[in-house]
Amino acid sequence: MKIEKLHMSRLHNGEHFEFHTVFSGMVKAATPVKLKIEALWEPYTALYADLDEALKKITKSEHTARINQLDTDRDSIYRGMVDAVRSASNHFKADIRAAAGRLQIVFDTYGNVTAMTHDEESAMIANLLKDITVKYAADCEALGLNGWIGELDRLNEALKAAVMERYDETAGRSSLVLREVRGRIDGAYRVLAERVDALQIVEGGAADAPWAAFIAELNAVIERANNNIAIREGIAAAEKAREEVKE
Repeated sequence: MKIEKLHMSRLHNGEHFEFHTVFSGMVKAATPVKLKIEALWEPYTALYADLDEALKKITKSEHTARINQLDTDRDSIYRGMVDAVRSASNHFKADIRAAAGRLQIVFDTYGNVTAMTHDEESAMIANLLKDITVKYAADCEALGLNGWIGELDRLNEALKAAVMERYDETAGRSSLVLREVRGRIDGAYRVLAERVDALQIVEGGAADAPWAAFIAELNAVIERANNNIAIREGIAAAEKAREEVKE
């Protein structure tokens, strides 16, 4: 058994920090001493502290509070639309129920977009709005959703603009620092992973050897992270294909 490969560079900043946080917690639980990686652990923990600080410099941007509020407002409107469609599925008029059923399929296809990152949710909402306003315009009209649609579109565009302003603000400063720290901690992680793999091969036969269980647990974390990357990149590829077809 070996530690699986994780595409670190393809992780978003939040995902990247979460992975290192989980990995750090796993090592602490197993203890660096029992894993026999204590000499490598101190440099890694110093880099983890640097990563935490670099990420905080970005998330503490003055635009963050406005972005978070816009996201909260946008999620509220989106959920309101979902509730309106669900409620209409019980309408006493058959044509209203039918319209709601067609729209419900669209919303079900997109899933819980409010659980996505800001950028992913923005893209998904933009696509959903295109679908329902073009293919299901009559159904939206029948359910009285046009006001909801206009407000959701307004908030979605405002949030995208606010995110871009934050990117512009941090592009030449904290983002560069974060990129450099990410590279260093990822290198330290790979050294640790290689050491654990080597110890599992050389000393893993003992009944109380900790490496096999540690590797199995870490591989489960890595598998989830790689799956999230694949899902996100699949969504992005589908969006790109949609745009190319329109052109």
